[in-house]
Amino acid sequence: MPRRVSVPIEITAEERRKLAKLRAQHRGRLSWVRAEIVLRAAEGQPNYAIAKQLEISRNTVKHWRFRFARERLAGLKTRPIPGRPKRLANAR
Repeated sequence: MPRRVSVPIEITAEERRKLAKLRAQHRGRLSWVRAEIVLRAAEGQPNYAIAKQLEISRNTVKHWRFRFARERLAGLKTRPIPGRPKRLANAR
């Protein structure tokens, strides 16, 4: 069976600057990991190496790599969870 090739990632200087800023902010592990995946992918690292270094699954790397390739920086933002919003017990 042929090996699948990772989605190639090329980033502009502006995108690199924004990703580095996002990575440095440490607002949460999710944002940091997403930025780190894209920066390492732009360096040409394969999915398995990124996954091993960051101690995450290859599927996570594939997901964020693909989403960045399709939507650029906007794709790294957390999307709202579909469905009815949670109700707070005290909000009456």
